[in-house]
Amino acid sequence: MSLIGKNVVYVGGFGGIGFACCAEFLKRGINTLIILDVNENSPKLQQLNKLSPNASVEFMPLNLLNGRVTIERILKTVVHKIRYIDILINGSGIVNDRKPQLCVDINLTGLIETTLVAVPIMSKSESGRGGLIVNVASVLGLEPGPFAAVYSATKHGVVGFTRSLADPHYNNITGISYIAICPGATVTGLLDTFVGVDTFEMSKPISERIIKAKNQTAEECAEAMMQAIEKAENGSVWICDLGKCEKVEMHKYWSYILD
Repeated sequence: MSLIGKNVVYVGGFGGIGFACCAEFLKRGINTLIILDVNENSPKLQQLNKLSPNASVEFMPLNLLNGRVTIERILKTVVHKIRYIDILINGSGIVNDRKPQLCVDINLTGLIETTLVAVPIMSKSESGRGGLIVNVASVLGLEPGPFAAVYSATKHGVVGFTRSLADPHYNNITGISYIAICPGATVTGLLDTFVGVDTFEMSKPISERIIKAKNQTAEECAEAMMQAIEKAENGSVWICDLGKCEKVEMHKYWSYILD
């Protein structure tokens, strides 16, 4: 899909990968960018405005922990301003296995609630014109993460949720496509927090190895993500690691009657 003229809403857009992605969207000629995050970051907002003076860039506060009512109010405000959401990016995430409920609430429940609220808003069968929902998972949503087992579980949930909603039945009704992005280790500051919030105290040796492993910049990750987003292949899962974008071939083990 061409990104020219699109309205993009990015949840978690001031994070490392999020900010780099917002910059890439603007470089590709989108019409509107609305960043939803807990706190405003004025310097980053100013940087984005300078990248594309003709585009509209705006921030609205959203704390996913406040639940569906708040999410619904914010997204309705967004639509009142820009009429249509063409691309929604669910990019918020934390690593904190020592607080499993918090990790689940932000990484998985918040993403689920945002998506479920967005579907009727974006659906061509209601008031929208279809579009694309991008859920940011992790390579740890595809394979074990022994140093961050709770985080890994939430990201596995993101991949499963995304692929489930991408069923052709839903797509035919709503015109909404879904993809999951699985970044590899990325320089965002998130890796530095692993030690002390990893699964157990005995996880420390594994966490330290991960921190020292080769990783990509947020800008490299964002560029790779744009490749997946521009393809917009419904139900696809993509690894964006070391600056490369690769589609994951997901094996299906159980076929149900609708196949």
